[in-house]
Amino acid sequence: METTAKSIGAEIRRANEKFMEAFAEGNAAVIADLYTDEGMLLPAGMEALSGKLAVQEFWRGAMRMGIKSVKLETVEVQPCENTAIEMGNYTLSGEGGAMLDKGKYIVIWHRQDGEWKLHRDIWNTNLSTR
Repeated sequence: METTAKSIGAEIRRANEKFMEAFAEGNAAVIADLYTDEGMLLPAGMEALSGKLAVQEFWRGAMRMGIKSVKLETVEVQPCENTAIEMGNYTLSGEGGAMLDKGKYIVIWHRQDGEWKLHRDIWNTNLSTR
């Protein structure tokens, strides 16, 4: 079965929906499951974090810091065989929907066990740090 760029984009958007729902529910384990076994987070100001346990602990920490919801908006998906590159925008909100951060991200997705999973995840803020 040939997979089109449009259908891959739709699968990635569905995975992002699962990410946003799990975050709103405070379920870092479900978020970690959306990453490949070798998945990595590349957060600003920190060393890279590798593996599902590290990913889970990072997102659990973000939740404990007061982030209540994440909005992910896919701008572009470029597929290439079992890999796809997604560029998008994010918004992080706290209690009462107060915007805490917004910025852009790049995710390299890999198809693992028949599903698209986050493999490399990097983002940075649009807000001034001054």
